[in-house]
Amino acid sequence: IESRAFGFLFISIAIAVLTGTIINEFLSTHGVPIYYQLLSWILVFALILGITFTKMKNLFQSIRIRMKNSIKWPLHAKIINGLSWAGPFLAIPIFHPFSQYLILLGIGTGNISTFLLIKYYSNYKNKEQFIVGIIAIIMIPVLFLVDVLLTSVLVHQHVLALSRIFVAISYGVGGIYALNERRKDCNKHNKKRTEYTLYCCLYQKLQEI
Repeated sequence: IESRAFGFLFISIAIAVLTGTIINEFLSTHGVPIYYQLLSWILVFALILGITFTKMKNLFQSIRIRMKNSIKWPLHAKIINGLSWAGPFLAIPIFHPFSQYLILLGIGTGNISTFLLIKYYSNYKNKEQFIVGIIAIIMIPVLFLVDVLLTSVLVHQHVLALSRIFVAISYGVGGIYALNERRKDCNKHNKKRTEYTLYCCLYQKLQEI
C-alpha cells in the first residue's frame, strides 16, 4: 500500500512541476512580475497535490509512518538528511548562476540520503526514492552539456526550465516504478492465493476418494 501511495505522490509531484514550469515560462515570456509567477507555483502544487491527497486516503497514513520512523533517527542522521535536502537549495542565492544544477543536486542528494537512512534504520528499501535521486544526479551532466552546446541559443531562464523538467522526469519515473512494483506484488499474492485454493480443492477431492 505504501509503495502505491508514494507512486501516486511522485507522479503528482512530476505533473505539478511540469505544469508549473509551463505556466511559469508563459508568464515569464509575457513579462508577468515574479511574485505572480511564485503564486502560480503555489496554486499549481496546492491544486494537484490537494486532488491527490483527496483521492488517496491512505497517503496521509503512509507519510505519517515514514515521518514517525524518521523521528527515531539519531541526531546526526537527521542533520545529514536535512543538509542533503536543504543544502543545495540554500546555496542558490549565493551561487545563483548555477541554480539549475543546484536544484537537481538537492533533489538527488535529498532522495538518495533519505533512501539510505530509511534502509539503514528502518530496514525498508523504498527504491522509488533512490530512482528519483539517481536520475536527478545523472541529469546534471546532461544539463551541463546542453547548457554548453546550446549556450548561444538558450538563456539562463530556458536552462532553468529544463532542469525543472528533468526533476519532473525523475519523479515521474520513480512513481511509475513504484506502481509497477506494487502491481508485481499483487500478481504474486494472487498467484499464491490461487495455488493455495487449487491445493485445498485437490486435497478435498483426495479425501473424498
